[in-house]
Amino acid sequence: MERASDENKLMPFGLGRRACPGASLAQRTMGLTLGSLIQCFEWERISEEEVDMVEGNGLTMPKAVALEAMCKARPIITKVLSMSEDEF
Repeated sequence: MERASDENKLMPFGLGRRACPGASLAQRTMGLTLGSLIQCFEWERISEEEVDMVEGNGLTMPKAVALEAMCKARPIITKVLSMSEDEF
């Protein structure tokens, strides 16, 4: 059995004829979601230890040790979300 090269190590949407038809939509959605999370929340790591970037086993290449963080809504987001339609 051949060993997978590093360039083909992660194939979350498959390849060729059986590739996921929603791959481009998923990639765009992930970009927008990540941007919204960064823009709307203040993030802080729970521990001050250096982040362990070792990969775990699995199809999606999870981290071996999960990164734990806390988030807090930014003040402007709290204000915007609490506004009524008349205040816009």
